[in-house]
Amino acid sequence: MYDSIIPTTDTIPVHWLWFQVLLIFTFFIHMILMNFLLGGSLLTVWDLLTGKLEKRASGSIPTLVALTVNFGVPPLLFVQVLYGHLFYSSSVMLAVPWLLIVPILILAYYGAYIFVKQADRAPLLSKGGLIFTTLSLLYIAFIFVNNNTLAIQPDRWGIYFKNPGGWNLNLGEPTLWPRYLHFLLAALAIGALGRAIVYRFSKMDKKEKESQIKRNLKIFGWITIIQFGVGSWFWLTMPDTVWKTFMGGSFFATAMMVTGWLLALLILHSSFTGRLTTAMILGGLEVLVMVIVRELARGAYLKELFRPSQLENVGELSPLIAFLLVFVVGLLAIYYMIRLIFKSKDSPS
Repeated sequence: MYDSIIPTTDTIPVHWLWFQVLLIFTFFIHMILMNFLLGGSLLTVWDLLTGKLEKRASGSIPTLVALTVNFGVPPLLFVQVLYGHLFYSSSVMLAVPWLLIVPILILAYYGAYIFVKQADRAPLLSKGGLIFTTLSLLYIAFIFVNNNTLAIQPDRWGIYFKNPGGWNLNLGEPTLWPRYLHFLLAALAIGALGRAIVYRFSKMDKKEKESQIKRNLKIFGWITIIQFGVGSWFWLTMPDTVWKTFMGGSFFATAMMVTGWLLALLILHSSFTGRLTTAMILGGLEVLVMVIVRELARGAYLKELFRPSQLENVGELSPLIAFLLVFVVGLLAIYYMIRLIFKSKDSPS
């Protein structure tokens, strides 16, 4: 039986719910930033190819790379705390493409700066930097989807024994492509919303500002419509035991799914009527609900194999306190840096 190859779990210092809540909270922040980055980069490439590139909405890409990476570390650590025996195993199976993420991400960071800094002096090099950064982000997203799907399906780990070289992408997984497409469309939708927010606070002609806000809100709305179809496709490719959990199998899971659909309908109304503040709130809530749904789906996949509540709690509170203190200080430092960025943009120089 495949459960015989699953490694044993480690102990945790405090109750598992602490880590679950922190995982949801930090991953929510990471997803907002990641969607702004990936979606914004894809939309900027489209504007570049169609001759509609606007520097106001694209100059923040290097900053977003830094913020996204930094806020991606905490949820990755919490996943390793709760699901480390599964996550490490899946990472070993696709070790080569997984480890390549680090150098590719570093080069993507360089590409983002080349795009911004060389826009006037070397336009061709600048465009190449943007395209490289965007392709790199698409690669990283694809590898993460592969790893996440492998980690929740130990029954597929047999592929390692056929190819132990570390190149085991989970290409035979039915949910892989709809999951990846669902992920990309979400990034495009939130990315368009982020661009609308940038225009809202930019110093430009009022008429042009309103035009750009409406344009990006419509993109947000239309992609949300497409998501209804892709999301349904993604859902139906899941095992029966998983998607039925959200169709009455669990009251909370069903409530979260219904909430997600209702929020999507409200997003359509706010997007096509040009209500940025409402769309911003609804978009944030939608991301939060989808993050929770993602965790519930992970639990449904692993229901018969493992639950975080099975982890042994050794009752050491000091590591959690230390993390929370450092995390709060980090948030304040990032807030301060963002304020400095906006002040520098407002200065006459």
